[in-house]
Amino acid sequence: MAVVKYIDTDGNVTEVEMEAGETVMSLAVNNMVDGIVGECGGAQACATCHCYLDESLSKYFSPRSEMEEAMLEAAPERKESSRLSCQLELNDDLPDIEVRLPASQY
Repeated sequence: MAVVKYIDTDGNVTEVEMEAGETVMSLAVNNMVDGIVGECGGAQACATCHCYLDESLSKYFSPRSEMEEAMLEAAPERKESSRLSCQLELNDDLPDIEVRLPASQY
């Protein structure tokens, strides 16, 4: 089974086996990964699940919606690669993926 690698700003890596139907956020929260808070539970209402997704992986996920764009406006340390991890749905066709985490979600 494929894994999601969560990489913090210090380079620490936490690997979690993917579960189809979960999101990158819910997988992190359910496995107590530091750096993903997910205060709103995936409703695109907070941006505390902000992460950075490598451009090469974007083809596996839907593009940012207007709502996601609006939430990312409030995210600290926003970059071109910024995504809300609650909007990155996992499926069985994904390879291993890496997401990088910002220094803070607030």
